[in-house]
Amino acid sequence: MRRFLAAAAAALCLACAAPVARAQDSLDVPFRFLPDLSGPGGSTAQVFLPGAFNDWGQPYVAGTAGARIAAGHRSQMAYEPALNEYRKTVRLRIGTPYQYKVQQQRDVNPATTNFAWFADPLNPVVVPPDANSQVTATDPMVFQLAREQEGGEVIVAVSATIAGTQAITALTYEINGVTRNGFASYSAATRLFRVVLASPVPPGSQFKVTATDALGRTATATIGTTPPTVTKAPRPAGLEDGITYVPGDPTRARLSLFAPQKGYVYVIGDFNNWTPAPEYLMKKDSIRADSVHFWLDISGLTPGREYGFQYFVDGLIRVADPYSPRVLDPFNDSPANLGYTPSIAYPSGKTSHLVGVLQTNAPTFAWTDGGFQRPRPKDLVIYELSMRDFLARHSYQALTDTLGYFERLGINTIELMPVNEFDGNLSWGYNPAFHGALDKYYGTPSDFKAFVNAAHARGIAVVIDVVYNHATGQSPLVRLYNQSATGDPGALPSATSPYANTTARHPFNVFNDLNHDSPATRYWLDRMNRYWMEEYHIDGYRYDLSKGFTQVNSGGDVGLWGRYDASRIRNLTRMADKVWARDPSALLILEHLAEQAEELQLASYRTGEGRPGFLFWRKAMGPFGQALMGYADNSNLATAYFGTGGQGFSVPNAVTILEDHDEQRLVRKAAQYGAVNGSYSVKDPATYTDRMKAVGAFFFLQPGPKMIWEWGELGYGALNGECLPEQDACPGGRTDARVSGWPYRADAGRMRLYRTWAALIALRRASATFTDPATAMSFNTGGLTKRITLRNGAGDAVVIGNFGTADATVDPAFTRTGTWYDVFGRRQVTVSDVNAPVSLKPGQFAVYTSTFVLYADAGLTTGVERDASAAVPASVGIERVWPNPSAGAGEVRVRYAVPRTGAVRVEVYDLLGRLAATLVDDVQAAGSYTATVDASALAAGSYIVRVTTGGGSATSPLVRAR
Repeated sequence: MRRFLAAAAAALCLACAAPVARAQDSLDVPFRFLPDLSGPGGSTAQVFLPGAFNDWGQPYVAGTAGARIAAGHRSQMAYEPALNEYRKTVRLRIGTPYQYKVQQQRDVNPATTNFAWFADPLNPVVVPPDANSQVTATDPMVFQLAREQEGGEVIVAVSATIAGTQAITALTYEINGVTRNGFASYSAATRLFRVVLASPVPPGSQFKVTATDALGRTATATIGTTPPTVTKAPRPAGLEDGITYVPGDPTRARLSLFAPQKGYVYVIGDFNNWTPAPEYLMKKDSIRADSVHFWLDISGLTPGREYGFQYFVDGLIRVADPYSPRVLDPFNDSPANLGYTPSIAYPSGKTSHLVGVLQTNAPTFAWTDGGFQRPRPKDLVIYELSMRDFLARHSYQALTDTLGYFERLGINTIELMPVNEFDGNLSWGYNPAFHGALDKYYGTPSDFKAFVNAAHARGIAVVIDVVYNHATGQSPLVRLYNQSATGDPGALPSATSPYANTTARHPFNVFNDLNHDSPATRYWLDRMNRYWMEEYHIDGYRYDLSKGFTQVNSGGDVGLWGRYDASRIRNLTRMADKVWARDPSALLILEHLAEQAEELQLASYRTGEGRPGFLFWRKAMGPFGQALMGYADNSNLATAYFGTGGQGFSVPNAVTILEDHDEQRLVRKAAQYGAVNGSYSVKDPATYTDRMKAVGAFFFLQPGPKMIWEWGELGYGALNGECLPEQDACPGGRTDARVSGWPYRADAGRMRLYRTWAALIALRRASATFTDPATAMSFNTGGLTKRITLRNGAGDAVVIGNFGTADATVDPAFTRTGTWYDVFGRRQVTVSDVNAPVSLKPGQFAVYTSTFVLYADAGLTTGVERDASAAVPASVGIERVWPNPSAGAGEVRVRYAVPRTGAVRVEVYDLLGRLAATLVDDVQAAGSYTATVDASALAAGSYIVRVTTGGGSATSPLVRAR
């Protein structure tokens, strides 16, 4: 049985004889869909053809791709078993362009999502913005010219639809320049031309079909090119796939493409006007059938100039290099969709599909981060964010300008959701097309490097989320080997693909599942890991859907997928070995959620050799959300500790997550379902924002790496436009854009939450008690009053909190009598009875340390930052600086007045105008405040204290005595 690996028609042309009046203005055009089948009925159950010619129908709406069309819909195509194809005849008005799509359903169950939308594989005309196919009827017309292949090898037949208002009187077809009469192979009844070739021809061969009607009018369609004679030659020693620039010669670039099963490849681009000329035919290095590389030196390039280019494979597939560092997109590169104005535009009218970019003698970036030391796993405090949503101005430059915000919060790692080139623009990025190209929506490669460099200067590591489980149909890994001879992005992977599986190996796959047992996939993945660390100095990766790095076929069995899988462990450890061979401290974080034995083995992998081991996401939003809402059920906060909570890690490699992009916001749950007790309501924004302080205390002060999700430190997420859609009646689509939380910085109550979390993170960083894996932990966190006790040689600590809705007492269970330090109460406590109860208001917490570490700012835990009795100041002013003069150790305090809510800076300058210390850089409400500075940080001499607000500034002298 023949297999259709798809094909496509080239642009239609019409040569008319003397002008003649049309008999009618419309004609019937049969459309075909050729499935890749090994026999009738195979993997295709139903096919539909919705478009402008049938009003698209329902439930499908143009521009969307989420609906499954019901059987019997007017767009359904009929199956023709004799030729193993689907057909539907559509009436088209001559000269009118129509857009349409194909939906292929792989079963007849209306409840499944086992279907795919894509452009017509037999029609190369695809138009923005929705990548719909487009057809314009001519009279006559040759349409959907297809080269039919046998098992992905030779071409055994050629076929096309031929329609018109007049009878077809002559028909010829051409193969690689040789013309034959094909009229006998045309059926006027079905309007189908199909000829089985007497001798099969190689893939990529050229075909041309010309039809003439009774009025002497002709229509022609062509496909492919005549196969050239390929020179076989070994690649230069050490050449890697992708783009290589030749040292010492900025006019030359060397290209290499891994492409087994392909016959010939031309390089086309701006340097040859996108023409497959003989001098751009790539040489072929074929060591064995499964290791075929095409390579070529491109010379005569202008140093520093950017060039768009593609590979033209077998005369039909136009594809960018899989390792392209940047791509041009015909559908998404409009100015409104880019983070900058590119210096090179998509070559419209000269080619199709995405285009890669090369540039010899490109400017180099001046890195200054050579001394940066990334945090160890036990010390990690990760801030996950979406480049699209974090700031209204979604750019790397804006993010760089915001680094002070992160530094003051105290986090030491920023984890970016995927920033590589993905389909479209408004996306979370988990639909990757080019894994090695930086998406242009957020800015230039230089901007991204500047961000990483600046983050390192502030002691902040950068981890990027990468998606190696799958790739979209736009990816060259898929397009080079899918079931469409033109590499249509909507077609399924072919069984001969060295990268992708025709059928996904696990139930949570999206797009095209990659084969991680394949040497081709492993080589590509290792190159991606190396590239981002070498080119952009990133500090590690969070691997999305890492449990999918296996070929063990679990089908729809979620339980089977989560069980211990030795092959998956081999794939992951092999990958880690490659990464750590180049960078021994690189951070590798897995979204895994597999069987305990597997995670324990991977977490400890090579830690005895000083490697970090694998880190694992552990979601703790369930119990913390319950506690925030005021419910004791399922609220055991011990889940934030790496040594408990199911996995029981012996190394601190469980990244406890308070919130992430996949889960509903804690404050949204509190606003919807929070407990109410008389006038005390957790649903009130001021109340749940204040209660998030206690959540932070029990979260950050347990040893082990921690992660928070953007704007959680401001109590963000309760309102529509902030919350996660598809849950709790939050409107919109799951990955829709969210409003930025940046305006919440003007809210004094939310900024108190920010400053409380900053104080907790500072306490964590200042004392090994809160990060040392050897800290002895005991928990009493199952009820509404909760306690954590930490014992460590650096000092003991007790954290207590009241998560109820009424006043309560808590047994602190101090580890000894004597002096303790109330971190947020800013006082010493003499303990004579270790079990003497401590009274806490609802939502209140306290942190005690047995040795002095630091005091938090005053008033954070009470919800009041300024003097409640003080009148609103009329103007900015400094009321007092004391002690002044100061001498010895201790603190210098500055009492100052703020007339209205806004940004406030309190700074100390020496007499030469040099900044000596920043005491406050924050948003504060109107009122009177006290700021402090460590006096020992100031050398002896005279200083000026300056307070600056939007309402003016004030200064006062300060003398530091010897």
